[in-house]
Amino acid sequence: MTSFSRAVIIFYIMILGIVLILNTSTVDKTCSAYAASPVYYEPTIKNIVANRCGRCHSVPTRYLMDYDSLQAAAQSGILKTMVQGPMRRFAGSDAQTIINWADNGAPEKSNAQQAGFFTGMHGPACQTPHSSPWTTIPANKLTYDNSIQYILAKDCLQCHSIPFRNLTTYNNVKIYVDNGLLKNLVQPGGPMHRFARQDSKYIIAWINNGAPKQ
Repeated sequence: MTSFSRAVIIFYIMILGIVLILNTSTVDKTCSAYAASPVYYEPTIKNIVANRCGRCHSVPTRYLMDYDSLQAAAQSGILKTMVQGPMRRFAGSDAQTIINWADNGAPEKSNAQQAGFFTGMHGPACQTPHSSPWTTIPANKLTYDNSIQYILAKDCLQCHSIPFRNLTTYNNVKIYVDNGLLKNLVQPGGPMHRFARQDSKYIIAWINNGAPKQ
């Protein structure tokens, strides 16, 4: 092999090394940016908790299946303590994501989601009258079958389709109508009004009319 051939080979090896270094640097920067990106309850943490924790924490004792309950656990410090400690084996590879979310103040949604740029359950796009036929039904004609079951499916069943306060059937809903809880929750000022929003007036009108099924 001539000196020229050796020089050419060395040159190409150097070029290949530089390319590999640059690619590694780009990947590292991309991964760092991804790791540093903010995490929100909707949808990341919600899905993690549903998959990792729902088996035990969908009952009244230490219930964690809605934002308010999980935020309270995060703000008290118990969520981070448990995920770092005895519950880490259940959190698995998602443990650090949960910890980062708690450390960042446990935000529910990004600014874009809050502004309505994303749609989905509990989102503004689901709240428009154009997609809500019950808005044309007289208040005294609202029934579970023609309206309320669809309102609940749109506004409530993302959380209330599990055993705790299940709202998937008329008989289950009627329990919370009869004890006054449903009305208290969805009326203006109630903790669930932020989900029902303008649909709360139809739920309340239905309750006031005796909550008929048909």
